[in-house]
Amino acid sequence: MNADVLRGFFEGRVPGITLAQETALSESLLEGGEYTAVGTDLESEFTVRPVHLVALCDAVLKGELKAARLEVLASVLVRSEKFMWDPRTKEGGLVSRVIYAWEAPEINYVLSTATAAKFRHMLVTGENEFDDADWSDTGRPDVRASL
Repeated sequence: MNADVLRGFFEGRVPGITLAQETALSESLLEGGEYTAVGTDLESEFTVRPVHLVALCDAVLKGELKAARLEVLASVLVRSEKFMWDPRTKEGGLVSRVIYAWEAPEINYVLSTATAAKFRHMLVTGENEFDDADWSDTGRPDVRASL
């Protein structure tokens, strides 16, 4: 995936539909065995803040982006050498928790419209509204306590 498309979305330069198309292409390459999370990385560093992840949740809630594609986007954020956040800060810790939950939905929360709304709430308020129904079937209890 071209990381600049994601940065452009965060900056308001790229519409949700374009981001959705880019993630669909990345997902099809994954299925074809040709996938690398970050095909083209950013030229300069970009600090990811909760507001950026809220925008992704909003795109899911508006129907512009499939919730399952948050996994692809999280992989881009984690594997990029230019997307940054400091997990030692309150804001960065929240970003980190959400991104890593999205990256591994098989052991965390399922990715759905309902959980996107709960992630959005968490990013805005810091409050965790998730319950047992939101966990994947294979979610480990020891992981649940970390969010």
